[in-house]
Amino acid sequence: MGKIKLCPKCGSKRIKILVPQTGIWTCMKCGYQGGVLIEDSKMERQINDAKKMDKLSKKLMKGRL
Repeated sequence: MGKIKLCPKCGSKRIKILVPQTGIWTCMKCGYQGGVLIEDSKMERQINDAKKMDKLSKKLMKGRL
């Protein structure tokens, strides 16, 4: 499995190069713009797991579970 480019803010794969000369990328999901991307096939799973844990903890704090 090759390296996957991911948004460092939301973990989305929906990214496009905005300015090729400077290496600025933009995320189509959250709007992040910058020159830093995550390039790791395992990182995607870790980001998604962290998001799920965050949602679960928010539900627990609100007493919805």
